[in-house]
Amino acid sequence: MPSLTRTSTNRALEAGAVALSIAYTWLYLRGHYPLCYLPAFVGSVLFTILCLRKQLYAETFLHVFYIFMAVYGALGMDGFDSRELSLSGHFKLIVLGTFITISTGILLKRKTNARLPTIDAFTTGFSLIATWLMVNYVHENWLYWMVINSVSVFLYAYRRMVIAAGLFVVYLAMSIDGYFAFGWF
Repeated sequence: MPSLTRTSTNRALEAGAVALSIAYTWLYLRGHYPLCYLPAFVGSVLFTILCLRKQLYAETFLHVFYIFMAVYGALGMDGFDSRELSLSGHFKLIVLGTFITISTGILLKRKTNARLPTIDAFTTGFSLIATWLMVNYVHENWLYWMVINSVSVFLYAYRRMVIAAGLFVVYLAMSIDGYFAFGWF
């Protein structure tokens, strides 16, 4: 049983990570580049710590990747320039994401004490792809995020990270807004 102090610390880190992650996505939706990458960086550091503590190893790796993508985005992007990707390009990315999911899921199941290894691998594998699409301003990144965020709600709720699960509910709404430009956020 985790100590009360550790639980309180985890909740505070989780709340901070969630707030920074929402700030990043909101700033991204509003086109505030490269400023949006600062809360992305700090929030990802906090989530890295939390996911490691919760034995979500693929998610831990994902948040380390987000740290590097925040740096890449801050240094490499100078404004919004939406790019298009062909249907065959998306198909290749889906095949790649499926391969990452299966191979990482098998590895996590056999070599670690990871909880929900296949779901953890799915959200991680496809988030790698969606993040790459996002920092390269491919509009369809939002479609990937709709699926990933839906699955992430379950993953984080199952691991009793309720605040983070709530984040993914907000992210789901933001990804719908990002794709359809409803102007909700």
